[in-house]
Amino acid sequence: LALREDDPAAMRAIVASIAGTTDSAIHLANRLLVLARIEHGGGGEAAQPVALAAIARQVGLELALPAVQKGIDLALEAEADADTTVVGRELLLHELVANLVDNAIRYTPAGGSVLLWVGRRDARVVLAVSDSGPGIQDTEIDKVVMPFYRAQATLEANPGGTGLGLAIVRDIATLHGAALALGRADAGGLEVQVSFDAPRAES
Repeated sequence: LALREDDPAAMRAIVASIAGTTDSAIHLANRLLVLARIEHGGGGEAAQPVALAAIARQVGLELALPAVQKGIDLALEAEADADTTVVGRELLLHELVANLVDNAIRYTPAGGSVLLWVGRRDARVVLAVSDSGPGIQDTEIDKVVMPFYRAQATLEANPGGTGLGLAIVRDIATLHGAALALGRADAGGLEVQVSFDAPRAES
């Protein structure tokens, strides 16, 4: 269709539609590959001590551009003196953090805020991502971690989403023996907390 168009504007519109569809397909394929890797125990990656705060900083840098493009204030707060080391698979933990931050940016309206927090609470290492988006109804909290389920608010904000982001987060958390909790953020949107056991000190 694009090749048959004589109008450059119409051609650009068709090509843009193709690009959007391709990006959506790639996004879906990548998330399905992550789910397959989790189902196979992490894809062969060995568990090792991982600095969760360092992963959070890396993800913040990687996703700074889409946040800036939407005028979103993306902030990272990490307790300076807290040991945020966990034992896990670094690639999957990076995927967990990236999914949470990417979701927060996607569903937070332009001009909003996203906060990524890492620290210690009750002798556990905690990662929390909160936003000023539409949040999720209490009746949907247990459903949004199921593959392909999409909350009503997310359907309105991003009709082209896959419904796999929080399912991936849940599965990675489960693989690492971490607790996952969803609730309302102070900014009015969604807050997702992932709580890990801190590594035991060697005697």
